[in-house]
Amino acid sequence: MKSIEFRAVLFLSIFVLFCGCSDSSGNSADEVKVGFQVANPYFVKNTYTGETNPSYLLIRSYPSFDSVFGVAMTGNVDISKLITEEKMKNGFVMSIIYQGNNIHAFRMENITLTNGQLRVYYTSEVTEPNASWRCNCHVTVLIDNCEFNSILLFENGNQLPNPSIKEI
Repeated sequence: MKSIEFRAVLFLSIFVLFCGCSDSSGNSADEVKVGFQVANPYFVKNTYTGETNPSYLLIRSYPSFDSVFGVAMTGNVDISKLITEEKMKNGFVMSIIYQGNNIHAFRMENITLTNGQLRVYYTSEVTEPNASWRCNCHVTVLIDNCEFNSILLFENGNQLPNPSIKEI
C-alpha cells in the first residue's frame, strides 16, 4: 500500500513540475502584473485622424499625449488622476481609438509582462451602432514603466493578429 501512495505522490510531484509553474491566480511564473491607471477624463481631440481604424498608440512624451488628448472638465473630475508630465516620467500611455459612427464602451482588464511581451487585455462593446454622430471612442491608460520587446493586444479575450501600433 505504501508503494502505491509513494508512486501517487511522485507522479503528482512530477506532474506539477512539468505542467508549468503557476501561482494560485493561474498566472505563469514568468508573468508579472504591470500597474496602470485608466485615463477617464480625456477626450480625443477632433484634430486627430488615425492612420488605421482602430488606432493603437504608444505615447512616451507628455507633449505627444497633449497633442492627441484634451481634458473633459466636468464637476466630478479627480485632478489627482490626470496624466501629467511628471507622471509620464515614470510611465507611458497606450491608447486604443475607434473613430466613426459605432459608439464603443471599453474596459481595461489587465496588463502583464511575459517573456518581454507587454500584454494588454481589454474589452470593447458597440453600445450604439450607426449613431447619428461621429465619435472618437477610446480606452487610454498610463502604464508603469517596464522593459518590453513587443506588445500583444487582447480584445474581448482574443489576441489581435497584427495590430499596427504607432509610437508617437
